[in-house]
Amino acid sequence: MTTDHAGVVGRSVRVLWSRPLHLRSGSLAMATAPGSVVVAQRHSRLVRLDPRSGLQRWEQRVEDCWGTTVIAGERCLYLSQAGVLHCFDLANGQRLWSTPGMRLRHHVSVSGSDVLLGGWRGYHPLMRVALADGKCLPFDGAAFAGAGPLAWPQPVRWKPERDSTADGLLIAGTDLPKLLVIATSGAVLAEWLLPAPVVITDVGGGYGVSSDGRVTFLSGRRRVMTFHPVNGVQVLWQHERDLRPQAAVLHGDTLWLVEDAGIAVIDLSQGVVTAIRPLPHGAVRAAALVSGGVLFAFADGSLVTIDRAGNVGAHLRLSARIDRLVPGANNLMHAIGEGHLVTLDIPPASGWLSEADATR
Repeated sequence: MTTDHAGVVGRSVRVLWSRPLHLRSGSLAMATAPGSVVVAQRHSRLVRLDPRSGLQRWEQRVEDCWGTTVIAGERCLYLSQAGVLHCFDLANGQRLWSTPGMRLRHHVSVSGSDVLLGGWRGYHPLMRVALADGKCLPFDGAAFAGAGPLAWPQPVRWKPERDSTADGLLIAGTDLPKLLVIATSGAVLAEWLLPAPVVITDVGGGYGVSSDGRVTFLSGRRRVMTFHPVNGVQVLWQHERDLRPQAAVLHGDTLWLVEDAGIAVIDLSQGVVTAIRPLPHGAVRAAALVSGGVLFAFADGSLVTIDRAGNVGAHLRLSARIDRLVPGANNLMHAIGEGHLVTLDIPPASGWLSEADATR
């Protein structure tokens, strides 16, 4: 069942602070953690900022600002476009180690005490280094050789048995109709055949993660599937139209999908589709779950919230286009694109259920 809807509801979203990154072209190298936002700027700087005030806590020189930033506990990793993997102390910015020779790898995934890099665009296979000192470790990727460009490996807690858990990573490639859970050594812990390969974006993203541990992904252009550490892989939704290669957003029994012509909000319990189209602000550039619904960033710089009933809420127009949204703590949303970092304050919506409540 499909209904068209574009009701507007009142809601306030405000810019808490913004920071020019002093770049002619955009950099999406940003990572967040409680009490920290780390971003690359000024062509050769990595800085840690206070997420609520935007004040700078430390600064370190790096080769360039078009790499990848990841926070892992008390450490911050930066893989520069030039191919140097740096590790900094998150608290004070002290450089702990640097390992060169990793150009065109882009993906950085941390699982336990190991870091996996590579798979982006199929340029280089995955490799493993130690988080403690950056030294290369043995890795066997024979099980997915020929998989093509990989989706960014997603760390998961795999439950092979009821009373046991293990660290693992989800592996999927554009030329392989399978989803695998591997150990950081490369050993396959579990695998599932898929109807079609996982659809990924050019930067390698392909997974959405809900707060109850489900990982969503597209298998082909119309089928939404999920991985769960206990239940494995399941088909979540079969759509009637082609979907854009963008991660689905899942909360409880509600699914938000991006089509070529609009946005679809799915009530999975009732099978009801609410379509919001056409989109007056251009293509969707990014989306992230917020209290009360999903925040969408559009090509013209607009930010719009859409709730689970398909109501269009807050509308904020920024001077710079946003290409990435990263949720922070305490109702903050960090947005980056076109040489600017913007932090938004999004107040909680009344009546918004927690994930645990929504799935009871």
